[in-house]
Amino acid sequence: MPIRLSGLASGLDTESIVKELMSAQSLKKNKVVKAKTKLEWKKTAWTDLNTKLIKLYDEQISKMQLESSYKTKKTSISNSSIANVTAASNAANGSYTMEVKHIATSQYLSGSKLSSTGSFDAKSVKSKLVDLDASLENKEIAITVDNKTTNFTITADTKISDFVSALKSAGLDASYDTNQQRFFISSKESGVNNAFSITTSSLSTAEIDGRKEIRNAVGYSDMSAANKKIVDNAIETLRTSGVDTDAYNKALDNLAKASYDTKTTAAKNSAATYVKAKLYSENYDDYRQKAEDSLKRDDYKSDEEYEKAVAEKTDKDLASFINKQVSSDDATKQAIDEAAFTGKTAADITALGDAAVKKFYGEAADAVKDFAGTDGVTESGLKEQIRQKTESYAGITDRTAAADSSALNAMGLTDIVMDANGVAKAAGTKPAGFAMIEASDSEIILNGATLTSSSATVSANGLSIELTGLTKTDEPVTFSVTNDIDGVYNAVKNALKEYNAVLKEMNTLYNADSAKGYEPLTSEEKEAMSDSDVELWEKKVKDSLLRNDSTLSNIMSGMRNAMMSTVQYNGKNYALSSFGIMTSTDYTEGGLLHIYGDSEDSTYSTRDDKLKKALQEDPDAVVATLSGVFTKLRETMSRQMASNKVSSARTFYNDIQMKDDLKSYEEEIEDWEDRLADMEESYYKKFTAMETALAKLQSQQNSLASLFGG
Repeated sequence: MPIRLSGLASGLDTESIVKELMSAQSLKKNKVVKAKTKLEWKKTAWTDLNTKLIKLYDEQISKMQLESSYKTKKTSISNSSIANVTAASNAANGSYTMEVKHIATSQYLSGSKLSSTGSFDAKSVKSKLVDLDASLENKEIAITVDNKTTNFTITADTKISDFVSALKSAGLDASYDTNQQRFFISSKESGVNNAFSITTSSLSTAEIDGRKEIRNAVGYSDMSAANKKIVDNAIETLRTSGVDTDAYNKALDNLAKASYDTKTTAAKNSAATYVKAKLYSENYDDYRQKAEDSLKRDDYKSDEEYEKAVAEKTDKDLASFINKQVSSDDATKQAIDEAAFTGKTAADITALGDAAVKKFYGEAADAVKDFAGTDGVTESGLKEQIRQKTESYAGITDRTAAADSSALNAMGLTDIVMDANGVAKAAGTKPAGFAMIEASDSEIILNGATLTSSSATVSANGLSIELTGLTKTDEPVTFSVTNDIDGVYNAVKNALKEYNAVLKEMNTLYNADSAKGYEPLTSEEKEAMSDSDVELWEKKVKDSLLRNDSTLSNIMSGMRNAMMSTVQYNGKNYALSSFGIMTSTDYTEGGLLHIYGDSEDSTYSTRDDKLKKALQEDPDAVVATLSGVFTKLRETMSRQMASNKVSSARTFYNDIQMKDDLKSYEEEIEDWEDRLADMEESYYKKFTAMETALAKLQSQQNSLASLFGG
């Protein structure tokens, strides 16, 4: 900032003089500042009003244009302790009789109490499960929720909290109460469809892996559910049969059948167990002889020709001939049926025969080598290897105990399995103190029809029945459904109340007193006034901002015209006034609507209530008129708040234009600030020059005076 000489020579108060000069020059800038402030206040006033208009549009008008809003129902029940009934608009009017047989429950398990034994602390969720029972290690638990199974393996480090977390991750509510020392497990939702199962096995990890090997060998993953069941049963027989040769052979035969039934041609040609050829090979010699006889009889004149032709045939060709005989020989079909191929078509048998013959006679040794681990293994030798492998899985001698026990028992639980209907049932021995509530559906008999639901609420034909109690035998409850006239009446009254509130505010803003001569105050002007005076001054300005506003006038006119419109129904014209919804005789209300006969209307409560009467006697005409009028009001308001060049969507005023105008004011104010700064600097320069000149003159005078002895 340059050095300024303030009246040193002239004795003038330069600062005050410049301030006064700048005050006069700032009047033009202040005018722009006041205009900007006024526009900001106007924008705020419009924003507040716009919010109220949008709320009216969304919450009342958009609802009241729908005919369904006038078709509400009400219910009345003989015993509210049994159920709470609500009816949608599509519910049929009438009387209903209902018996409540069941209320849906969630599946719920309470485990038996665990005791602290050895290093196991039943009061700590950090305790390791193997400290509870060492045999738990490597046991696999299957948790099935909503047809999705999650497997959880107990290791040496698995804690109580880990098991609880696994249950939660699988989709259950689960906890371990350290005080009660019990597991508490339940489904998240009620109903049979939300039941769950928790199962485990007495099998060790080695046993499970062994089962997987056999399943993989026979193509388990590709099998149908029926064949998978055959395989599972066969493996269990292998595991538990010991040296029971007949049971073992039956299990192997079942595995063979399941493998045959599932394998594709490519899979049949892959190395697997010897059982791929077993069933077919049992009758192979008979089939071959019949095929040779057929070939000789049909195609060759002499034994020599036949032998030469047969020598040139491949195993596959021979199999085709064999199965041609099979497909035409009832006795052979019966033999195959007896070999567990019941229901197969000729094509199926041919495919099975092709693979069987090729494997058994052409590649038998290679086919069993990968599984058996030895070249040239015999059928009996392979059986013995499978027997030894399955017997080694568990490493235990008491197979019956192993099959009947469950790892869950050690944790105070038991296996929970699903029956054919999807209902969870406790299986096996339940530990003392274990309890389970089975999942169940709600069941009611409504007017003779049995209805179910997975929750405590039963929905049917527009009715929502929330069950809270069971009916006694031969003591049904009754309820009725009727049109809710009072509900519709109150809905109309509430919509008109909200409409009147917004219209009244718009009337007040439009008809506000003039504030001529009042403008927003500058900071200097506010300093010269008391706070209360400033508040009154600004209120005067703000109240008048939308006075005689053309945009506001268009909105009010459009809304009033829509509410005064007519609707045609059954060849007649109706208006709100047809049902006693009219404006007041007091024109100063500006079009506010009243329901004549409304008990809460202090002015018109004594008039006949035409609206309520019409809702009782001719509801369709009322619905058509009200929904039609509110539809027109909605269309009018939709047009008025549509977006354009100066207004955003869902905005009744020119918000875009106001934003642009405010920006222009800001730019103009910045320009004035720069100009005034330059002007002030110019004044100071001139006064500085004057002070400098006067100082020089004073110096010269002093010099002359000294020459004359002054």
